[in-house]
Formats: sequence, C-alpha cells, structure tokens
Amino acid sequence: MKAKPSSSLVTSVKQLSTILFFLFLIRCSSDDTLNETGDDVPDEDTTESTSFFLVIDQDSQGVYLINHDGTELFDWQMDRALGNDANLLDDGSLVVALKADNAQITFGGYGGVFRKINADQSVDWEVTYASGDDYIAHHDVEYLSNGNIIFPVWEKVNITEAVAMGFSDSRDIYPEAIVEMNPLTQEIVWEWHVTDHLIQDNDASKENYGVVADNPNKVDLNYNSTHDGGNLMHINGLTLDETNDLLYLTVNFYSEVWVLDHSTSTEEAASSSGGNYGVGGGLVYRFGNPDAYDNVGEITLNRVHYPNLLENGNMLVYGNNVYGNQSAIIEYQLNPPYQLEAGQDNEPSVVWSFTDPNLYSSGLGSAVRTANGTTLIAEGRDGTLWEVTDEGEVIWRNTDYQTIWRAYSFPENDPAIQALGL
Repeated sequence: MKAKPSSSLVTSVKQLSTILFFLFLIRCSSDDTLNETGDDVPDEDTTESTSFFLVIDQDSQGVYLINHDGTELFDWQMDRALGNDANLLDDGSLVVALKADNAQITFGGYGGVFRKINADQSVDWEVTYASGDDYIAHHDVEYLSNGNIIFPVWEKVNITEAVAMGFSDSRDIYPEAIVEMNPLTQEIVWEWHVTDHLIQDNDASKENYGVVADNPNKVDLNYNSTHDGGNLMHINGLTLDETNDLLYLTVNFYSEVWVLDHSTSTEEAASSSGGNYGVGGGLVYRFGNPDAYDNVGEITLNRVHYPNLLENGNMLVYGNNVYGNQSAIIEYQLNPPYQLEAGQDNEPSVVWSFTDPNLYSSGLGSAVRTANGTTLIAEGRDGTLWEVTDEGEVIWRNTDYQTIWRAYSFPENDPAIQALGL
C-alpha cells in the first residue's frame, strides 16, 4: 500500500505548479511583444539575426553598419557633409555623395562631390560635379558594373529661357538631368536632359506647346509651376536595371516614377527616337500619379522616395504622404517592355503594401527586402528603422537615429560584409 503524500508536500507542489504556470504566461507574453532595440533579442523564427543594416545618418553625418541589437560594427565618418546616398560595394569600399564647398544651388539633398572610400578608410578617388549656380549633382548615386557612376543633376534655366520654353511663371527654374561619368577619367559617357522632353499647354506662341494628355512620353513643364524656388521636379533616387537597360527615377514633386531608356546614345537621349524602346530620351514608362500627364488610372503616390528594383522584377518605393500625414511602402509588379499610351490606364498592379498610423516621414525614406523576406523600412525624418513581415507584422524597431536618408540590408555572407572582416 502506497503512503499518501503529506499535506505540506501537496501544498508545496501546488505552489510550485502555480509559479511555473505564471512564468509560462510571462514568457508567452514576452514572445508576443514587439522587439525594440535595447530590449529582448529578436525572435530567431521571425527575424534574421545575422542581417546587417547600412544606415546613412544625416544627423551625425555618418554611415554605419549595425546589427539587430543596434550595435555599430563599422562606421565611416566624413570630413565634409553628406550629400545623401552611399553604396557599399562587394570589396568593402563605399561610394558616397558629399556636399561641395561653396555650393550655390542648395535645395535639400544637394551634393556635388562623389568619393570612393576603401575598406581601410583610404580614399580611392574623388570627383566633383558642380559649377557655380549653373548645375550641381544631388541626392543619389549608383555605382555601375562597368565602374561608372550615374547621378541626378539640377541645371539652371534662367527666367528668359524658362519663359521661352513655355513656363507659366517668371523665375529661374532648375529642371533635371542625369549624368553617367567615368570617375577615373571624369569623362561624361552618357547624359539625359528633361528640357529635351517637355510639353506645355500654357502658351501656343512658345516652345513645347501641345496637348499634355496626347504626349505621355513628355513631361508637363507646368505641372508644378508654382513650387517655390524653381525646384520643379526634385528627382531623389535612381536605379539602373542593367539587364533591360532601363533607368528608374523617383520624382518627388511629380509623385511619379519615371523610366528612361539607358540604351540610347547621348544624341538619341536628346531626341524622341532610337534606343531599344524606340522613343529616344522620352519616358518609356511612368507610374504613381497619372494626373501628372492628364491621364486616367488610380493615383497611388503622393511624394515618393527610392525606386528599389527587387530581384523578382517588382519595385518597392517609399510613398511619403499616401494617406495624409501617413506614409506607405508600396510594391508594384513591373512588366517590361512597357506600353505607355495616351488615354489608357498605364498603372502597374500593386501587389503588396504596408502602412501604420505611426509611420510618417514628409521627406527621405526607403524600403528594402531582406534576405529572409521581411521588409526593412527607414522612416527618414523620424529616424526610426522598422522591420515588417509579408503579413504586415512589425517585428523590430530601432529608434537610435533622428534623420535617416536610407537603410540597406546585407546578409552575413554578403561579399561586402566579408571584405570588412565582420
């Protein structure tokens, strides 16, 4: 016959069971809590703890490589102010945009200087693309597989020239150009100027007159004619699809993405014929705001940053003010070669989006897809980094920064990470 346990033992067992039960509840509750930097390590089932994030911090004027804990593992401190973008290359070097000394065109995002910094922090090369109040490079730079760099440029058009073009106001304006340069020789190998591809319906006696709606491959000069300072378009990002030779531009003040044919020669880029897509330097495609060319279709953008072309051919963009003081990340399904037709709905399908009442940056901002399929968001002017799942669950946030131009994601086996010895 088995002996019965004593009443004190039963009580102790019950108390222990109760304690274990509450510990279990606490553990479950903490597993469901949003992972903030400085709190618990992110759940290994929902985040990739071996990802590294390149943060371009405008507040400290530095570029930092951090991990999920927010620890800065590598940094580049500049001896001049950032002109916004930085590219981390496979050999661990950094191509960065910096601000020119004594710049006279100083809209937000101006730069004018590009520098390649080796992994050991020595300078490989530095070039300048700025000339008084005539032109200056700005915002973005992309390092191409051929070793060239490509970047947007503001070019001054004085009042007299602007009026002759059909501009509806009386002021100097600063329309956009794109320049591709060999940084070692400083040779300009390709260029495009929006002034070669304008349309206006303001004055039949001036240049570029026509029906905006009938010319979807051209840019309406007066769409944003009242914008202060003459900074009409404000390209803030570019991405070259080298496979299809298509150049994507985020045009903030037109709330659009423009697509150019990079296969053209410079002469063809100044015309409306030639190139792989037959329209010369005219817009091959455009999307996000059909109102910008008096067309039909759903408006999906209100201000925009960073045309991030994904490996699957889709594109992520940061829509700054999609919902009225609320930003959104939008993924478009792209299908080149494109059709851009007057009076037709040319807008691509939206296949994924994310927003949150606490997500808002009136300027700056980016979104990238990480190796494990989550999306890393830089909430530019708030300085917060977000990581969200495909289902829209926020699984990580970092609030260590105040102003972020962009953030990029790298897996631990990326050649750039290996080259930096991390």
